[in-house]
Amino acid sequence: MHVRRFLETQQLCRFQIGHFVVPTISRQAHLKKRCNERIANRSIFSQLLEKLRTICGQHGIPGDPFVQLNRPKEILAAFLDLARTRIAFMVVISCAVGFVMAYKGDFNWFQFACALVGTGLLSSGGCAINCYIERELDAMMPRTAQRPIPAGVVSPNTALIYGISLIVAGALILFVFNNLLCAVLGLSAVGIYLGMYTPAKRWTWLNTSVGAVPGAIPPLIGWAAASGELNTCGWILFAILFIWQHTHFLPIAWLFKEDYRAAGFKMLPALEEKAEKTFGLTIATAIVLLPLSTMLYYTGNSFAGPAYCLASLMGGLILVVTSVQWKNKQSRQAARLVLLMSLVYLPAIFAGVVLDRVCGWT
Repeated sequence: MHVRRFLETQQLCRFQIGHFVVPTISRQAHLKKRCNERIANRSIFSQLLEKLRTICGQHGIPGDPFVQLNRPKEILAAFLDLARTRIAFMVVISCAVGFVMAYKGDFNWFQFACALVGTGLLSSGGCAINCYIERELDAMMPRTAQRPIPAGVVSPNTALIYGISLIVAGALILFVFNNLLCAVLGLSAVGIYLGMYTPAKRWTWLNTSVGAVPGAIPPLIGWAAASGELNTCGWILFAILFIWQHTHFLPIAWLFKEDYRAAGFKMLPALEEKAEKTFGLTIATAIVLLPLSTMLYYTGNSFAGPAYCLASLMGGLILVVTSVQWKNKQSRQAARLVLLMSLVYLPAIFAGVVLDRVCGWT
């Protein structure tokens, strides 16, 4: 009966023998002809697709023009790539440090979550619009040529709308569920990042310092979300993040200096032959982190306890040692070690802050 119903549905029934429905020979021939026609059509479509890809390649259009239709998982990955989730994760961690340090009384998990989500969305939106602005320059660098826009996976207009949507959503979350100060700080960070840092990369090697300003604002957002205000300790935390970004980014710029030169970015390592200033600035900022981080402990011991002090000192010392080793060896492996230790630094001091709170040391 199942065979019969299927054949009836497909309108193949010609005659019936008992409970069996059998298509006629002519119908079978018709089906075979239709099948051959479909195969031929697919072959023609494949040929047209190959010609289209060839034309795109001849005119310098990157990517597969049909990638959006064929690979939904890659599209999802592309939007996550536009949001620069790794950067957003570090931004969220720094925001969490500010919140956990500043809160008093009962911990408000809802406001904590809103501060992290809102700040993360703002960061992701800013990164997406930055990818839109620098799409032509990204296509010149091997490291960034496979990003979603230059690779043709996401159109520029789609990336722009996506970035604006994330920024609006993040600002609204901070304004509605936290406070106006958080929203103003978040929008200020995005404005400085896109309006000053992005163009400064083509103007001056001081762009790293310009970009470190919006990168140091997230802990202030967390601080404002927890306390509703900014005080001296909050600004010390801002200074720590400002200095840390130099130690973190300079090894990256050194590793990819050829890419930056090709795109015309004025990164310090791309402007030097021997990278003496790059090594010196990395070591200097790592050294400055040591007294600056302990200043937060001695200035406001009600916010930072011994676990934070130990974590920041140990992390700072490791950064100094690895930075000196990088200067002596001048190898890619040594640069990656500095980069790795800088990535460990923020989660380490956050763990120290949490431990101080849990143990009642602050």
